[in-house]
Amino acid sequence: MRKVFDTFISKNFEELTEDEEITGIIRDLTPGRMKYKGIYARFRISKDPDKYPDTLLVRLGRGQLVDKPCSIQILEEIKIFP
Repeated sequence: MRKVFDTFISKNFEELTEDEEITGIIRDLTPGRMKYKGIYARFRISKDPDKYPDTLLVRLGRGQLVDKPCSIQILEEIKIFP
């Protein structure tokens, strides 16, 4: 089953770095008990919606949703607290 995440970016969508490792916060939007769980992780993003196994919805600085979904590959969840 394909999971759905979202994240906020501070730059233009056109300037979004693809296929490079990024460390940041994503939010799980997959229906269920853990919906809206924030995750600090290392991940890769592609503007091709089918390249990576999960879907990423991108929001701009004020929360505007970009109309083109991306794909995401989570490499590692980073635990901040022990």
